[in-house]
Amino acid sequence: MANFGLKDLALVGAFASDRGEAEKTWKAEASVSAIKAMDVIESSRLHASIPEAAAGCDLLLGTSSLHYLNPERDVLLLRDAARYCGERGAARLGLLFGGEKTGLTREDLSYCSAVVNIPTLPSQPSMNLGQAVAVACYELAGRGRAEPRAGRKPAPPAPPEEIARAAELIAARLAAGGQGHWTGRAQLRELRQGLLDARLTKGAMTALRLLLKT
Repeated sequence: MANFGLKDLALVGAFASDRGEAEKTWKAEASVSAIKAMDVIESSRLHASIPEAAAGCDLLLGTSSLHYLNPERDVLLLRDAARYCGERGAARLGLLFGGEKTGLTREDLSYCSAVVNIPTLPSQPSMNLGQAVAVACYELAGRGRAEPRAGRKPAPPAPPEEIARAAELIAARLAAGGQGHWTGRAQLRELRQGLLDARLTKGAMTALRLLLKT
């Protein structure tokens, strides 16, 4: 990250077993292997959930090799990600990576507007986490934000955390009306994905949430 000028690192569900000791060990190892990147390490934030970690982002993209996963989101090649963000009017992008062994789950990706894929040979589809992060950071930092096409400037998209909260509000309203199954995990995922696919603006999402609360 530091190699390409990216400094905002958020960790989700990290160090669950013994957070204090694990975090201390991680930072000690980083002080040796990433000597000039300690500002990224020291300023990193720990979060309990993906929506919490994505707070402040205009758009959240997930990453996947798609080797074991049939995608339920739009799939972007890495080289097209910057243009996608520019056309959506996103000034602040969040890029979500999964763990080294399992990657992102279907549940994780349901919080994302699209899935970013790094093209690789079918015989060797996955990359280790460090390599994937480095390649993605290089590509996004190098291309920057693509200028939107001529015409009206796109309105800011609804932030990921607001979409997650709106899905929960919709499920609660449906449950109050006797449709309790909508509070299930799969149904919440379906609601999140539907809201993401609708591409609501930030203003439209605010209006929807106010309507749901009345």
